Amino acid sequence: MIISFVVICIVAGLETIDIYRIFGTYGERFETVITLLIFPVTPIIYGWIIKDKIGAIIVGTVPIFILLFFGNLFFGNLIYKDGLNISRFLIILVYAVSLATLGGLAGYFSSKREFKYLIISIFFGILWIPVFLSGIN
Repeated sequence: MIISFVVICIVAGLETIDIYRIFGTYGERFETVITLLIFPVTPIIYGWIIKDKIGAIIVGTVPIFILLFFGNLFFGNLIYKDGLNISRFLIILVYAVSLATLGGLAGYFSSKREFKYLIISIFFGILWIPVFLSGIN
């Protein structure tokens, strides 16, 4: 859970300090690369080093689910003047669960510490990126 919290703090911190204003276009690109890579890479590295299957699954699922689902629920565009938009709620839920599943599988397979499972884990990490990009409007 500590690693999950650190990932959330890094991503939220990058959004808060507005790197674009400090470093211009390069800061925005840096922020995008970090955001794209931290979620799929963290469970792979954690699982490979620590060999904790449950911990690697938690590191792969909890941060993205918290940031996407609860972030959109409380700070995003799920709540309108007329109340909760159920269709948007379900879309974000499916999107967050998809990303969390891919991250969890990446962590799980990397925690087995065998080369063939590392390849599978990297596959799930790479697959995470287009799924993440598909949800950006």
